Amino acid sequence: MARKMIRVLLVEDEEIHRVMARAAVKAAAGAEDDDVLDVAENGAAAVRRVREVAPYDLILMDRQMPVMDGHEATRRIRAMGVTTPIVAVSSDGLPADVEAFIGAGADHFTPKVSQATRQCRPCDACMRHGQQYMIDLCK
Repeated sequence: MARKMIRVLLVEDEEIHRVMARAAVKAAAGAEDDDVLDVAENGAAAVRRVREVAPYDLILMDRQMPVMDGHEATRRIRAMGVTTPIVAVSSDGLPADVEAFIGAGADHFTPKVSQATRQCRPCDACMRHGQQYMIDLCK
């Protein structure tokens, strides 16, 4: 049985995080091409992509970006009536930031950096919360 093709929007301004997340999303989705992942480099671009492009199955949203941050982008996407799961990804894992993202409409939050090891892990959103969404969506 063929897997359903899914579409993920990655909202991330840092190139290294986009590269790593692209690899993780493609692996989790079992995709061999880039059709599964769209990228927006700031919140305003993300809102525009959600408005103009076919519906996404998952949105991975960074917090701190130029032009428009992830909190505001999440609020605006939800205000458009979009129910796509949004996984917030941020270097700031403080309770206030988590609450702000969830309050803005994100479904889940995952930190980019492991507090225990201080290792960068920008793809945890895909590998933990996002991967389950992708597995369910590809069935």
